[in-house]
Amino acid sequence: MAAPTLKAILSSRSGGASVFAAIREHLAPGICIVDASGRFLLGDASAASAELERTAILHDGTTLGYVVGSSAHSSAVALLIKHLAGRDSENRALASEVLHLYREIHLIEELSEQLAPLLNVEAVAHAALEQARKLITATHGSIMVQERADSPLSTAASFSEFNGVGSGEVNTLGPSSRLAVSILERGNGEIVNECKCDTRVLDSGEMLNALMCAPLRAGQRTVGVIMLGNSAEEASYSAGDLKLLNTIALQTAAAIENSFLCAEMVEAARERAAYAAELQAASSVQQLLLASASRPTPGFKVESVYLPASEVGGDFFFVSPGPDGSLTAILGDVSGKGLTAAMRVAMILGAIRREDSHDPGDILSGLNNVLIAQGQLGFTTACCICISLDGTFTLANAGHIAPYICGREIESPPSLPLGIAENQSYEVVPGRLSPGERIVLLSDGVLEARSKSGELYGFDRLNQLTRLSAEDIADTARAFGQEDDITVLTVAVSDK
Repeated sequence: MAAPTLKAILSSRSGGASVFAAIREHLAPGICIVDASGRFLLGDASAASAELERTAILHDGTTLGYVVGSSAHSSAVALLIKHLAGRDSENRALASEVLHLYREIHLIEELSEQLAPLLNVEAVAHAALEQARKLITATHGSIMVQERADSPLSTAASFSEFNGVGSGEVNTLGPSSRLAVSILERGNGEIVNECKCDTRVLDSGEMLNALMCAPLRAGQRTVGVIMLGNSAEEASYSAGDLKLLNTIALQTAAAIENSFLCAEMVEAARERAAYAAELQAASSVQQLLLASASRPTPGFKVESVYLPASEVGGDFFFVSPGPDGSLTAILGDVSGKGLTAAMRVAMILGAIRREDSHDPGDILSGLNNVLIAQGQLGFTTACCICISLDGTFTLANAGHIAPYICGREIESPPSLPLGIAENQSYEVVPGRLSPGERIVLLSDGVLEARSKSGELYGFDRLNQLTRLSAEDIADTARAFGQEDDITVLTVAVSDK
């Protein structure tokens, strides 16, 4: 900042001219003021004799000029000018500081505007470093980020100005920096003005003379660090520089955290879209499999309804004719939801299609062995029945809801679901369908239908419900309040 001059102090603009004019008129008519070069600024040179006192006007150890006049007056006027020079210097310093602060505020606001629309971490880091260079003198700089608490630091942006000294690699400003790790752990900014004396920055001590690092704190989390270094001789950073860097770091951290959140949202959206596509594909496959699950069965009237609770379900059924004209039907429910359940259903239907036996007990035992061999696949409940053209039947149950005939439950011995224990046998129960009767197999989605008040449909209503058609049974359960897959299969011997 330029030092004050006598010419400026005595100018009419500063008000000094009128003050000294009044002094000369009323107190010291013969007084004169000259600058350091001897040029007269106030008073008459011809009136200034050699005998008059010359009092130096000093400011911060510098002679601005002299007051020429009697000793009584010149000393007082010199002190007054010295005082005015001090005030002028203070005003200049204040104006310079205000101007500097205004510039900092303007650049920080500019940084905020630049960072707000940026959603890419690298773009945010580059913009922040560019603004930091405008505010703080630096020959090197970098921003390193940590995406998660357990992630290593990685460089998002950096710059270097070598001036022909040293190599192009500055370890202290890279992810391996011991200083950066220290700042990241402690969460406080730091200045190192003697790089060669700090063991954390010795790797680049011959290049950098001053170094400054601040954490990028976003709320309760530190997302990285910002570092500035200066390789110039006699370079140093002040507390004011660190305060400014911390301000930049706060804005940068918020923008970087927003970038991370945006990236997470985009990734989550992609995963949801991919999962939705997988569900849609699985749903299409499952519909095709179940559509072909009922083969033509001459002599029998078969009705089936399948209402999954979501895109894919965990219920399954299969109907096939036997070589003797009989009909074999199985209905079941796998544990779990979503794609895992859908894949298990597909596997079970494939195993049933390959089954040669038409004995319900053998079919369930074979299916149990298949599931055990596949490993941890949860469990599956199922009920299997084989009906002859004369109405006689045999059935076996693996932990499933018992079938019904004309509202009457067909009891069977208790047994484990499929896929829990190996080498299970399932007892076969005989029975007979009278003319006009039909057997009803259904999944627990009917029982577990729940009303808006929280009431379950339950077993008590099944006696009447199972007298209806398959479609009416399913529609009644869905209207009550579907919460799980609903599957209904009815079989009757056709009238002769």
